Amino acid sequence: MENTDIAEIFNEIADLMEIKGDNPFKIRAYRNAAQVIEDLPITLESIVEREEKDLEDLPGIGKALHEKIVEIIKTGRCSFLDELFKELPSGLLDMLKVSGIGPKKVKVIYEVLAVSSLDELEEAAREGRLKHLPGMGEKTETNILKSIKTLKASAGRYGIADAMQIAEEFTGYLKELSGVIKAVPAGSLRRGRETVGDIDILVTSKKDTPVMEKFVSHPRVERILGKGETKSSIVLKSGLQIDLRVVEEKAFGAALHYFSGSKQHNVAIRDRAKKMGLKISEYGVFRGSDHSWLAGKTEEEVFKAVGLGWIPPELRENRGEMEAAEHETLPELININDIIGDL
Repeated sequence: MENTDIAEIFNEIADLMEIKGDNPFKIRAYRNAAQVIEDLPITLESIVEREEKDLEDLPGIGKALHEKIVEIIKTGRCSFLDELFKELPSGLLDMLKVSGIGPKKVKVIYEVLAVSSLDELEEAAREGRLKHLPGMGEKTETNILKSIKTLKASAGRYGIADAMQIAEEFTGYLKELSGVIKAVPAGSLRRGRETVGDIDILVTSKKDTPVMEKFVSHPRVERILGKGETKSSIVLKSGLQIDLRVVEEKAFGAALHYFSGSKQHNVAIRDRAKKMGLKISEYGVFRGSDHSWLAGKTEEEVFKAVGLGWIPPELRENRGEMEAAEHETLPELININDIIGDL
C-alpha cells in the first residue's frame, strides 16, 4: 500500500465528513494527515513493519489515525470510510471531480435536489435546476456541463504526472535485475500527452533474465492479463494497465520508435520508407528487395535510414515533423532550464 493511496483515503474521508457537516476540526485533521503522508520520504508500510508505534511520532498522527493507517496497510480497506459510504452515496465523490464544485456545494446539491451522481448532476444542470441554489447561477451550470464533458472524455485515462511517476517506478524496479540493459517508457507517455490510457514499457536484457516474472510480481499488480516470453500485461490496483515488451538489443531503437507512435506518424514514415524501397517495422529497417536488415539498434539509426534527423517523440503526430526534419527546421522544445518562474 503506497503512501499516496492512504492519503487519498484520508482525503475521501474528509470530503465525505464535510458533505455530512461533521466537526471542522476533525475534517482538518484528516486533510493535514493526508498532506503529511504525501510528503513523507519513506513509506508508512515500512514504518509499520519496523515499529508500528513510531507512526504517532509523525505530525498530526494520533492514536485514531494510527489505527486507521495500520488497518489500511493490513487489509487494504478502511472500515470508517466504509461506514461513511453506508450513510452517503459514493457518487458524491465523483461530483467533487467537477471543476468549481467542492464539498460545501455538493452538500447543498445533494440535500436540496437529492442529486448523488455525475449523471444526475449533468441532468440537473441541463434542466436549469442548479442556478437557483445559493452561490450558483447560469454561469455555474455552464461551467459544470463543460467540466463533466471533459471528465467523461478522459474517463479511464490518467494524468501525465501520475503516469510518469508509475512508469519511473516500474522501470527502476525492472532495472534491479542485473540482466536488464535498458527499460524505457514508450507510447503516448513518451510523447508527452497530457493524459494516457495505459503505459508501454520496452526492455532489452541478457538471455534468461527473469524480466516477466519480476514484472508480474510487482506489489501494485491487481491482475495479470497475459504473461509470455516477449510480452506481458498487467492491471494495477488503480485500474491502470501496463504492457511490457522485451525486445532484442539490435532492434531496440526500431521498437522504441514503433511503440512510441503516434499511429499517424508511424503510417507516414512507413510510406516514406516504401517510396525509398525500404520496409520499416518494430524489428528494424529492411531493404525491400531482399529483406536484409539495415538499421534498428537506435532511433537515430532508424531516422537516418529514411533520410531524416532524429525527431523528438513529442513532435511525432504527423503534423509536418518529417518535412521539418528533412529541411532541418524542427522547432526547439522547451526544457526545464527554460522555466524561470511559476505563477
